Amino acid sequence: MGTRKLGRTIPLAAGIGILYFAMAAAALHLTKGVDGIATVWPSSGVGVAGLLLAAPGERRWIVLAIAMASFAANFTPQGNSVLAAGFTFANVIEAIIAFKIMNGIEKQDGSLFRIAAVMRFCCAALIAATVSATIASLLIGDGFGHMFISWLMTVSLGIMIVVPLIMNFMRGDGQPRSGMSIRDATRTATVLLLVGVTSAVVFAQSTYPLLFLPLLSVLMATYFIGPTGATCSTLMIAAIGSVAIWQEHGPISLMHASHPAEVLFFQFYLFTLLASALPLAALVNTRDRSFSEVERGKRWLEMSESIAKVGHWRLELLERRLFWSSEVYRIHGLPPERPPSLDNAIEFYHPEDRVLVDNALTRSLDTLQPVDFEARIVRADGAIRYVYSCSEVELRDDGKPVAIFGIFQDVTNRVLAAMELTHARTRAEAMADQAMQLAETDPLTGIANRRKAMIVLDAAVDQAAAHGTPLAVASLDIDRFKQINDRLGHAVGDQVLRRVAQTCAVTLRGSDFVGRVGGEEFVVILPATSTEMAFAVAERVRRSVEQLDWAPLDLQRVTVSIGLTNHVAGMDREGLLAEADRALYQAKNEGRNRLRQVG
Repeated sequence: MGTRKLGRTIPLAAGIGILYFAMAAAALHLTKGVDGIATVWPSSGVGVAGLLLAAPGERRWIVLAIAMASFAANFTPQGNSVLAAGFTFANVIEAIIAFKIMNGIEKQDGSLFRIAAVMRFCCAALIAATVSATIASLLIGDGFGHMFISWLMTVSLGIMIVVPLIMNFMRGDGQPRSGMSIRDATRTATVLLLVGVTSAVVFAQSTYPLLFLPLLSVLMATYFIGPTGATCSTLMIAAIGSVAIWQEHGPISLMHASHPAEVLFFQFYLFTLLASALPLAALVNTRDRSFSEVERGKRWLEMSESIAKVGHWRLELLERRLFWSSEVYRIHGLPPERPPSLDNAIEFYHPEDRVLVDNALTRSLDTLQPVDFEARIVRADGAIRYVYSCSEVELRDDGKPVAIFGIFQDVTNRVLAAMELTHARTRAEAMADQAMQLAETDPLTGIANRRKAMIVLDAAVDQAAAHGTPLAVASLDIDRFKQINDRLGHAVGDQVLRRVAQTCAVTLRGSDFVGRVGGEEFVVILPATSTEMAFAVAERVRRSVEQLDWAPLDLQRVTVSIGLTNHVAGMDREGLLAEADRALYQAKNEGRNRLRQVG
């Protein structure tokens, strides 16, 4: 064992040994019992409690301290070392047996003061006392007579009174429990003072047999204080009664029996007190623990509801009485007072949503199935919140509905986030469409650029090839455009490009397509158009450009040359464009401002 552990173990063992000796000497001195047997042997309880609270490595030192203190206490009144050694052996054995049976009793049952734990504890005390009483009786040759019964009662009482008292004040790790409030301390002191006064009055007189009064005071102390009241009050009565027996007065002396008989009667009396108090202490402790668990569960539920913003409600149908949890009040922005009536509760919903809520409750009662809905409420401060409610019907044993229970959740953040997400998605889609349009639009003329034109042409070729429909493609070029730029500048040239593009766009049919493919060159796509119709459309475009008024730009006339071709089986995009360009070159070579068609 390390130095640090010895620094705790030796003082602990020494303290238990000193307390063991002091309480043994006091017990023997108070009663002057026959054969050195006290009325109560509280040292047994000290030894067992010390073993229960000690760490595994500390217990052998505790046993040594018990042995030394027991030998000293038993040797002092008689001076017989052999007898003292025998009694010491019995005391050590009883402590070890009781410890072995009780070890882990708090871990197994959660508390020493539960019905199962009290029964196990009492059995341990009686078994340990029986073994040690047998050893002591055989040692003095008394058999199972007065010595056996007196020792059995003395030791078992000491264990049953002192062990609960010490264990109730200590934690499982051997450290003192946290202090009680001033109110509880005052109540405890007052009740124990009343027990002490009652006991002193009863045992100070020998006229009336008032032994029932201490019993009532013990029960009162147990009820108001709990396990501490049961053990402390019994120990106080044992001490006061022992002094009375030693001084040969008190209600027990009314029997005019021998001193050993008085001691034995008093021991049975103390057993009666314990038999009455310990089960009640267990029940009171169970009640307090259950109440604490309920309060803790309620507190945790309220914390969970507050964090999750989820409350619960219950509508009792027959009484039309509505219950709201604290969180439901908070969501409504109301103080937690009396819940509103059913009609008033409906009025908290947004006027546009009240029919929805009413229909949901009606549907739930009609179908006896769970329902849920989302709606808006108008808080007391006028703010609008979005809430989600899910409920189900509670049924009696005969299947009739008795109440509706539901949850009530503030989902404003989620709804607003979803709305914002929808708006953001809409804006993103619009921006994506705009970006796509910009990517496929010629920034100067506003019509489709080459990239878009090639995509449309590929699709038109695939359509014509798949269905055998006609397709015409025209290449359009502005005549002498370089001269316009050189003579009048690029600004005028840009205006010419824009007007020609706009003229093509408005002149073509709705199913046709025009795009700028570069410089002053344009492509016109005429899907599902026969050769004759394609020629007529292209010619209309050429004439429309020819007839434009260019006077504001200091131009007399602007013309275009157009080459037109038709799709034939097996022809791809490049083939179509090549044929259209060949027709365009033919138109230019023949003098420009012409439409020529090949294929």
